[in-house]
Amino acid sequence: MAVTWVVTADSTSANVFEILKIGGDFRPISEFKHAQSQMKGSDLASDRPGRAFDSGGTGRHAMAPQVDLKAHEADVFAREVCEFIDNARVKNRFERLVVVAPPDFLGRLRQHISPEANKLVTESLAKNLLGCDGREIRARLQSVL
Repeated sequence: MAVTWVVTADSTSANVFEILKIGGDFRPISEFKHAQSQMKGSDLASDRPGRAFDSGGTGRHAMAPQVDLKAHEADVFAREVCEFIDNARVKNRFERLVVVAPPDFLGRLRQHISPEANKLVTESLAKNLLGCDGREIRARLQSVL
């Protein structure tokens, strides 16, 4: 059997497991944490928003940030996870890849995964199984593994 990697992730954490044979144990490969994704949006900004004058009057108001900081941090973390996956692919550490993440983060992973690594994805599921052990993941993904 081809070596299978199972990645369970959300915007704050990711776990990578390896399965060496059909029905084999899930062996933990790596665990990622992204502390910035756990912070409140106001804590991510370096300071208070700037102030601006109204264009047609004398009033002042706070300027809204151009980027959603939480979404930006989720993208940064998705890139980090995908870089790890692609580096492992280059080293031929797996032949099949199963990706499991909540819908929003799964979309971010799909956006950042390399085309070569994406060819090895045999299944991607929009579920949050982060924190589950190998037996529970296998029970939930019985048709895939």
